[in-house]
Amino acid sequence: MKNILAYVGTIATAAFLGNMLVIGLGYGLYWQSLSPQVFTEQFTLQFPYLLPPTMGLLLPALLSSIVLVIISRGEPVIRRRWAIVLGGIVIACTITAVYHLPTNFGFMDGRYSAGETVSKLRTWVLLHWVRTAVVLISSVYAVKAIHSPE
Repeated sequence: MKNILAYVGTIATAAFLGNMLVIGLGYGLYWQSLSPQVFTEQFTLQFPYLLPPTMGLLLPALLSSIVLVIISRGEPVIRRRWAIVLGGIVIACTITAVYHLPTNFGFMDGRYSAGETVSKLRTWVLLHWVRTAVVLISSVYAVKAIHSPE
């Protein structure tokens, strides 16, 4: 069971990274090329479709890494690696909860002026790359955890 969870955690974390790259390199670049008004219209249409695949990858990555940290008590190297995986995922989720989700809803509600939209989108993309970097680190440590000598 532990091996299956480790593979699920590794694959889900790497797939989550892939999703983050698609959002940053695809949507992020596209959104920044649009006028603020067109961006908010497009974002309002596209954002609901980004949630299901993101959550479908995030939840297995998060849950498996939590379980693996718990069940790896007697294996300090492996446990530390899964803790790093979990930490990266938690950091990405925290950034999302604190900045991205409130800002997303602000975009969708038309809460911002054109200038504020441009500024908030710039920060959104910058913080998205921070999320992507920590999920990349998580992915590397997930692979290291399943290839650990312990």
